[in-house]
Amino acid sequence: MMGISRLQTANCKLQTANLRWFIVFHFSFFIFHFAFPAYASDWPTFQGGPLRKGVSDEQFRIPDRVGWRVDIREALSPSYKPVEFSVPVVSGDEIYVGTSIKIFFRLSAMDGSILWSFKTPEGIESTATISEDSVYFGDNSGTLYALHRKDGSLIWKHESGGEILSSPLVVKGIVYLSNAVGDVFALDAYTGKKLWQYKRSGQKGYSIRGSSSPSHDGSNLYIGFSDGFVVALNPFDGTLLWEKRLAEARSQFKDIDASPVPDGDSLYVSFYDGSLYSLKAVDGSINWKFDDGGVGTPAIGKDAVFLPSSRGSVYSLDKITGKQNWAHKLDKAIASSIIAADGYLLFGLSDNGVKAIDAEKGEEKWRYAPGSGVYNGLAYSNGNLYFMSNGGFIYSIPCK
Repeated sequence: MMGISRLQTANCKLQTANLRWFIVFHFSFFIFHFAFPAYASDWPTFQGGPLRKGVSDEQFRIPDRVGWRVDIREALSPSYKPVEFSVPVVSGDEIYVGTSIKIFFRLSAMDGSILWSFKTPEGIESTATISEDSVYFGDNSGTLYALHRKDGSLIWKHESGGEILSSPLVVKGIVYLSNAVGDVFALDAYTGKKLWQYKRSGQKGYSIRGSSSPSHDGSNLYIGFSDGFVVALNPFDGTLLWEKRLAEARSQFKDIDASPVPDGDSLYVSFYDGSLYSLKAVDGSINWKFDDGGVGTPAIGKDAVFLPSSRGSVYSLDKITGKQNWAHKLDKAIASSIIAADGYLLFGLSDNGVKAIDAEKGEEKWRYAPGSGVYNGLAYSNGNLYFMSNGGFIYSIPCK
């Protein structure tokens, strides 16, 4: 009986030790992998997600004040005139944004205080992407950086061979990015190892500064190029699934700098000097065409496409037919990429500030003019509107 008792005691101790190991291991695993939890209201990449649809499910209320602003021009000459293209991205109470002054920032969403900064050799026009414990962005030297969100330390970097003006995208552990010379890369998100590369050849002629940010619908990767073509790639090996030329031969600027936006069976693509197309996502054949386009990425609502035009208008178009619902004419300005939130359309203005218009009728409801333009777009997260102006300020405006 004594032997059985000792054996039971030993088994009990072993089970207790195993239980302790199980608890410690899984608790550590939980802490490591969920130190930076994701929230439904996050805005972790350009236009909010891999589809680039620019739609927020949050409520929006007409704002009556500025929450805070951060001056990135400190210690610079008063004559410095920045042009900013990077759009803030948001996760929880953190904001990440790059700047033309060669500094990438992590800010507190509460008060705009700088939590850390990372210096780059060239300016940053790329909008970052947040994924798990890392943040990814490119700079004008052609380098893609992966940083630890906690402290801004470098995890890895990849030299792409061309300026990175677009926003990288992370889907299922793979980083997708494009550069200004027509290359598309897929990299391992954890190590930076190159998985594949697609190279677009024969890009000639005049080009608008900018690059299309890739979109992903779970099956295909879509991206536009400065030669006027949009392509669908296999996201696992980079093989070309189909390509479609949208720019006409007579077009001076053939660039597709807007992100292609997949929505169900359709793909919406706009190019600078021409038109907005609705294509079949499966093969690129045309559903309909609207004779105006732009560099800004349209927002895709339930029944309408909201297009920022390079000719100074914002349009609402029927998703099925392409028929115009209304047009909102801008005074001496071009709209940035558009966000749709709670019946409103939010966008930056190239001449001065940001604007909200009614999505149903296109009527102006609110405008804020900080004294300089807002080029590339906005972020909307946790009831706050975030953007960076060409005056060198990062803004938070509460809309709740």
